[in-house]
Amino acid sequence: MKYNGPEGVCMQGEVQEPDQDQLQKGAFDEGFIEDDLNPRSKTSLRMNYEAQVTVIQRQIGNLEQIRGDLGLSQRKISQLLMVDPSSWTRWVKQGDEAPPHIWRALQWYLALREKIPGLTPNYFLGSSPQVLHQRALQEVDLERQARREEIEKLSLELRGVFSEREKLKSELQELKKDLKFHRNISIVVLLIGLAWAGVFFFWKGL
Repeated sequence: MKYNGPEGVCMQGEVQEPDQDQLQKGAFDEGFIEDDLNPRSKTSLRMNYEAQVTVIQRQIGNLEQIRGDLGLSQRKISQLLMVDPSSWTRWVKQGDEAPPHIWRALQWYLALREKIPGLTPNYFLGSSPQVLHQRALQEVDLERQARREEIEKLSLELRGVFSEREKLKSELQELKKDLKFHRNISIVVLLIGLAWAGVFFFWKGL
């Protein structure tokens, strides 16, 4: 039994294979395709990705600026991102038109690099990742030890400040006591002087 479908005449029970143009359009609808940065239409998802890319660019700079900060050649940074060097050249010529996942990878790498100083590009590009991994861990341990020593030093200085404060507080209490004593002595001397003056005037009046 035959029937007329939207794509032509088909036999009952047969499954139509999707058209290649439809497959390509569906792929574009999911977002970027690296080899074609100018799809026929933009979905809300892709527009969201483009907005995030703009924010990332403001945070970390353009592609060549990032490459210069890392001290890598185009070939090395392409190896780091696992892309062909021609792709990097094309992105730069097209005005930083790299796919969103490339920008996200660079953002994540730079963030991790700040947290883990030993996580250099050689960690990923070196011939012996295990050795580089151990070296990175050692550098992290050394930095952690240095920070611990600095914290202990600051703690000792803080204890010294507290001790000095207690000492000053004790001296202040002693000064208050001395001031009170001298004030009482002054009052007693004044009263004695007034008493003698009264006696003198009384005796003179007689």
